[in-house]
Amino acid sequence: MATHLTFDIDWAPDWSIIDCLEILAKSKTKATFFCTHPTPLNVEIKRFGHNLGIHPNFLQGTTQGGSTVEIVENLLDLAPSATCMRTHALVQSSPLLHEIFSCFSQLRFDFSLLTPGIGLSKLIYWHFDNVEFHRINYQWEDDAFFWNKAYSWTNFMPESPHFVMDFHPIHVSLNSSSLANYQKLKSNLNGPMSRSSPEDCKQFINKRSGTRNALEYAVSELNCISFEDLLCELAS
Repeated sequence: MATHLTFDIDWAPDWSIIDCLEILAKSKTKATFFCTHPTPLNVEIKRFGHNLGIHPNFLQGTTQGGSTVEIVENLLDLAPSATCMRTHALVQSSPLLHEIFSCFSQLRFDFSLLTPGIGLSKLIYWHFDNVEFHRINYQWEDDAFFWNKAYSWTNFMPESPHFVMDFHPIHVSLNSSSLANYQKLKSNLNGPMSRSSPEDCKQFINKRSGTRNALEYAVSELNCISFEDLLCELAS
């Protein structure tokens, strides 16, 4: 069993991203981070040996750009060596994917397929109208389990030989097991989440089992591998 950890940065404050990097560093685990906004940590993520992809937001009201191409261009300015993406809110369609991968040949992998209960066994080849790339379905996302009050955050096992997990830094820092404390924090802030401080969040940290515990369990109990090793194993 091999697990690859991914993180949707989702405009998290720097201290929350650092929180995740420190947990990974303790076990020398290499992960994939999908960036959303300018921060010096986009460079640091690469310096620490992690994979940096992009997390474009194509929803109405996005602040990342005025068109599909502009959004992706802006994010690639933040992550010039990115080869993979996961769309925010998993927004996707065949025309959207065709436009992205036809315009940006450096992008070769898409992680926008969440498939709980359906294992990861191979790269999924996407080929249409002379555009081609590979999709990697992932099996676990922190907020996908918030509805399950009985979910065990510290005793889960991968459901296939290869298993991809997705965490959100702010949910790691809040140890979220539901959206309740996260929503309270947002209501309590006077500005954007990216400018929040640890002190702003302190009163909203979940004291029971939650997302942070799941990340700590994964790095200590599962066989976590890098993005490069994941690709090698899926290609073999």
